[in-house]
Amino acid sequence: MAKIDYDKIFIKEACPTTIGGQAIMEGVMMQGPERIAIAMRLPSDELYLSIKKKPEEPKSMKIPVIRGGVAFFRSLVLGMSTLMESGSILEKYAPEEYTEEPGKIEKWIDKKFGPKATWNIMMLLTVIFAVVITIAAFIIFPTWIVNYLKHWITNNIALNLIEGVLRIIMFVLYVLGISRMQDIHKLFQYHGAEHKTIHCFENGIELTPENADQFTTLHPRCGTSFLMFVMIISLLLFSLLGWPDLLLRIASRILLIPVIAGLSYELLKWAGRADNMMVRILSWPGLVMQKMTTADPTREQLEVAILALKAVLPDTKIPLMYGFVDKDGNRVKDFIDEEAIGKDDRDIDRKTEEESIESIEEDGKTSEVIPKPKPKRFTYETRTVENALRWGEAVLSMIENGKNDAMLIMNYASGLSRSQLITRAKEVMRDDDFEEYQKRIEARLTGTPLQYIVGIQEFMGRPFRVNPSVLIPRLDTEVLVEHVIKIIESKNLERPRILDMCTGSGAIGVTLAGKFPDAIVTLTDESGEALKTAVGNAGLNRVNRQCCFLIGDMFEALHEESEFDVIVCNPPYIETDVIDTLAIEVRNHEPRKALDGGEDGLKYYRIIAENVADYLTIGGLLALEIGADQGDSVKELLDKTERFGKVLILQDLAGLDRVVITERVK
Repeated sequence: MAKIDYDKIFIKEACPTTIGGQAIMEGVMMQGPERIAIAMRLPSDELYLSIKKKPEEPKSMKIPVIRGGVAFFRSLVLGMSTLMESGSILEKYAPEEYTEEPGKIEKWIDKKFGPKATWNIMMLLTVIFAVVITIAAFIIFPTWIVNYLKHWITNNIALNLIEGVLRIIMFVLYVLGISRMQDIHKLFQYHGAEHKTIHCFENGIELTPENADQFTTLHPRCGTSFLMFVMIISLLLFSLLGWPDLLLRIASRILLIPVIAGLSYELLKWAGRADNMMVRILSWPGLVMQKMTTADPTREQLEVAILALKAVLPDTKIPLMYGFVDKDGNRVKDFIDEEAIGKDDRDIDRKTEEESIESIEEDGKTSEVIPKPKPKRFTYETRTVENALRWGEAVLSMIENGKNDAMLIMNYASGLSRSQLITRAKEVMRDDDFEEYQKRIEARLTGTPLQYIVGIQEFMGRPFRVNPSVLIPRLDTEVLVEHVIKIIESKNLERPRILDMCTGSGAIGVTLAGKFPDAIVTLTDESGEALKTAVGNAGLNRVNRQCCFLIGDMFEALHEESEFDVIVCNPPYIETDVIDTLAIEVRNHEPRKALDGGEDGLKYYRIIAENVADYLTIGGLLALEIGADQGDSVKELLDKTERFGKVLILQDLAGLDRVVITERVK
């Protein structure tokens, strides 16, 4: 029998409230007396908050029992709409991970009735589908199965009890089954965060993650408890109805759903306010189920739940809004809602967020990278794809690979592939495409790296978004990663723990995560902007579930007890005085802090040598990228620690020293 600590659930000092909530995708929904709030933490670690007025309650909500059926239906609609809204938010702001191609039905509805009607119709269809599946699985199926037992069991009460018990067993097995899924586990963590936060508020304690974390994840007014009440009451009620023929039995069970929901609602309402032996006995099944449907949340998840709760309090200072906020609900980022301003559908469809690679714009770096456009050089009639491309090639003719750069920029600005540049060469370019092409050609002329202009760079066959907050991944680093892959494969590590320190764009860590699907990869960087880029690249390459992102300078980002099988690092290693002699694309545009290795270029290798062994397992691999003349110096630093075995210095394709590899021996 599952042990329940009732003293942590029915707290005498607590003052029950009418605030309730629901876990959603990557967040929590809370509803108070007058407001409904959705708070989410996106994969980029940004906090999103949406606050709306709560619809007025119908008069039927004041009538006992009846209000339970009404509340059940309203909760079903609100719950489904909230889940759909959270999904839409993730599709919009985290498209790499969550965007899915609309189905044929959705496309037809959108074409026939428009986007707003599509939302309402899809919402209705989703609710209907959910209700039908629930009725089929938990009402019709158990009744139909038990119907075969009537030949051996003649007692009607026994048949009804068996049906009820079967229904409960199916529900428990269903919950146990979905709890194994990683996304559902995160949903259950947010469910736990919601309960802990409400407990904290009801006990009059300041809403902080530390305070909320003291409380249990179980709550007497939870929807899971409501469902258990529904099943138990239905079990008892149906036992009084005899055992009519199958169709009549199914019909009676469906028709009695509002009555059972009403009784369950009143029972749950009473259980949430009272604390006595009867309440504890009746609450036990629901609380046991909550042990399956809740999980201990992280600090970050508690912050999300607290944000949602604060937004619906009667005395809150947070206005009705939607957008990106800090943990206190202060807006930190404005954005344009394309639907709200009625943007032309062709502009929306022209490029998806993924295709347009908008890393530069998202990081607010556009003004640093793209100069103001010069006046157009063509009339409308002559502004064809072919003519614009020739102009771009001419402008960049003095730059190495300028012709190829002009074509790649045209691919990006127009959305046309290489073959389409030929087949559609005579087409007149759209105004915005042409202006975009001009701006980016002129940016390339001033030395802005092509990768920053188009926002993408390939590394080890994988696409990576880049912007001026991260170094552009280079071929030299591929040599490092190739050696690491070979060594990990030779060690036959089943679930390697890998650290990519100074990750930047995440090229090393994301590539290793993609190569080893069972690996757990930690990526660290002291730059928040760089880490956001790495998070996006993990999503772009669909390895984000394997990755953990920590911000901090070198080892300061790690917990002192962290331990890894593999540590890979490409630290800044250019001598300070040498940086100004580098190519203009590097010295003027790539982040100087990610290049500068101090006076002798060895600043970060000293930090690594002094600390890295404490975070490596015995026999663990250390792999470093180095400058062409730094091999012996880095080897000497590692040898001095007397904690590593033989230090190997490996060369790149040009025969220059590029990689240092060793293993911890003590």
